[in-house]
Amino acid sequence: MDFAALIPPGGLGAIGVGGTLLGVVIYLLNANRVDRREYQDAIDRAEKRADEADVRRKAAESRVDDLNKAVDEARAARRVAEDKAALAERELERYRPPGGVP
Repeated sequence: MDFAALIPPGGLGAIGVGGTLLGVVIYLLNANRVDRREYQDAIDRAEKRADEADVRRKAAESRVDDLNKAVDEARAARRVAEDKAALAERELERYRPPGGVP
């Protein structure tokens, strides 16, 4: 609401001081209501962005957990392979002639 629209063409004398004050109060109440609505909309948008960021963070953490699990499994498989290779090397040593020449 535009405050200038509240003033009649004949000036303030036509509506009086009380009418002018009433118009100012109505204008301020309306402006306050609009500001509160804009503020609440801004809060709602910020909360939505925060919720979306939280969903993305949880998905990234889950992916990191999956990758860490895969790395742990690969390390365990490597240790098993190294153990088998060491066992095979010991078995070969048993069958090699003295002096290390095959």
